[in-house]
Amino acid sequence: MSEIDNIKNVTIVGIGTQGSMIAFRNALYGKNVVGYSRTQASIDTCKNKVDKWLAYFVEEGRLTQKEADALRGRISYANTLEEACKDADLVVENVPEKLEVKQAVFEQLDQVCPPHCLLNTNTSSLLMSDIYVRISDRRKAMTFSVDHDDPIRNDYLEMMWNPSTSGETKAAALAHYHTLGFQPVVTEREIKGYSINRVWRAVKRECLYLWANGYCDPAEFDRGWMIEWNTNIGPFKLMDLIGLETIYNIEMSYYAASGEERDKPPTKLKELIDAGHLGMKSGSGFYTGYDPEAGNLSVDHK
Repeated sequence: MSEIDNIKNVTIVGIGTQGSMIAFRNALYGKNVVGYSRTQASIDTCKNKVDKWLAYFVEEGRLTQKEADALRGRISYANTLEEACKDADLVVENVPEKLEVKQAVFEQLDQVCPPHCLLNTNTSSLLMSDIYVRISDRRKAMTFSVDHDDPIRNDYLEMMWNPSTSGETKAAALAHYHTLGFQPVVTEREIKGYSINRVWRAVKRECLYLWANGYCDPAEFDRGWMIEWNTNIGPFKLMDLIGLETIYNIEMSYYAASGEERDKPPTKLKELIDAGHLGMKSGSGFYTGYDPEAGNLSVDHK
């Protein structure tokens, strides 16, 4: 497979918690990025996050002010899909983890993207072969999926091929994400939740069970986890970073697929979300005191 990256223009459809980080990562490595959202409020929030990340990178000596200004200039924004995708070499769909929502977006992307454009979903639990059911056969060979963890702080992502992914698309996808400094872990055959993420999901489900039934305190559990496994973040804080609505939607997708009660997320998690505690993006979740506009820089990984 060639490692020549021909992807220059990247469109991010959905610039929330993960989408804004993915936009920043692409611009950091020299890509021209268009962030799409239907609302100006989301665009403004993304701009504020980018500004804070740039200030942090300059302060840490990872970028000069000139480089930071140039990075900011590589990110533009659009509030229509037609405008956002007109020059795209790659579209990264990053809308909520709901099958019908992603299907509708892909149907639109099939209509507005250039013929050569690759389509990439960022999903933790859904299958591309379910998402792309209403797009053309030509597009199916140009699709693949990834699951990001923390695109600002680390180089890990899972990448998964679906039954239609062409060899050319695999080569282009790997080349692109290597160029962005990632170290992709490839799941060769399509399976719900990828491979490593399936193991994380088992940990997450058990953590939610222990918390919802009063067996553990999130901060105390995370402290023990970090000591035992020599990590710099525990499962509960990681769920806050991902976003509790996303966590809930992922768990509900597993429950919908299996119908087994053990896969149903606890009512206590839904109550937390309904009370406005959405994790990092709202300022509180299992933990409190986050700065929503700072993105994941408000999470102390140390």
